[in-house]
Amino acid sequence: MATSLTLMGKLASMLLMVILGIVIVRLKLVKETDSKPLSAIVVYVLQPALIIHSMQLTLTPERIRAFVFGLIFCVAVYVVWILLSIVLKKPFRLHAVDQATMIYSNAGNLTFPVVAMVLGEEAVFFVAALQIPFNLFIWSHGNQIISGEKKFHIRKVLLNSNIIALAVGLLLTAFHVELPDVLDTTITALQNAVAPVSMLVIGMVIANCSLKEIFGVKKAYLVLFGRLILFPAVAMLLLFATGIMKRFPEFIPVAMALFVGLSAPPASTVSQLAVLHDNHPVEAGTYNTLGMFLCLVTMPLMLFLYQLLFPR
Repeated sequence: MATSLTLMGKLASMLLMVILGIVIVRLKLVKETDSKPLSAIVVYVLQPALIIHSMQLTLTPERIRAFVFGLIFCVAVYVVWILLSIVLKKPFRLHAVDQATMIYSNAGNLTFPVVAMVLGEEAVFFVAALQIPFNLFIWSHGNQIISGEKKFHIRKVLLNSNIIALAVGLLLTAFHVELPDVLDTTITALQNAVAPVSMLVIGMVIANCSLKEIFGVKKAYLVLFGRLILFPAVAMLLLFATGIMKRFPEFIPVAMALFVGLSAPPASTVSQLAVLHDNHPVEAGTYNTLGMFLCLVTMPLMLFLYQLLFPR
């Protein structure tokens, strides 16, 4: 119960930031169109800072084994989820933002602080194993389907600011390089701004929508059922089917940290990309906001189911 209440409190604070974004637009302090440059700042400045800072870790043999397990598992999950979204696309008439919403959870600016508060600082390391495939897939597959580009440009993926940040973070960790105090302070300040700025942007995008419009979109419940219930459940069943937890019970807390991210509401990055490419930005913001309300129930539920399947 204490874990669930802590989780709910963290998510509730995120919702207040979204509401603030709505308020400042409705008070005409800023314009809805101001969300686009803010989205660019989040995507190209703040998120890279978050990625680099999250990789400042001390490696041990046990952590390396757990990290490799988490990395392989998360890659497999994203492959399965992408295939599942393709299967569901035609019968449920899903567009690109619908698919991306189902596939990509808020694995960064929501998951890191939630894991730290709920499972402890040690567990934060393992969330980095989710960050690597998340960034690789969302900046290749996710960006491709939302932008509408038919060709896959490997150069754009490799030169993406978030992928570069990921590579820098891994190199710093591998060679045990600690950032100078001044640089570390700067990056820490930037990464702390990811959550509030992302939530403000979402609020600004949906500011002209009424609560009836947000809660009254029937398709949103279908898409969010996939994101919050179906896709995490498929990932959990995939893990259960492998039987790996019976052979390596030390991975149980590792996977629990991963499932906080895998069962999280839609990635704010999907909303940022939808705004940047003008592809259903209002729907993306609606999914994100409504998803944060619903995950107050679904995330604790998913963790409860996980503990039933994989008791320690």
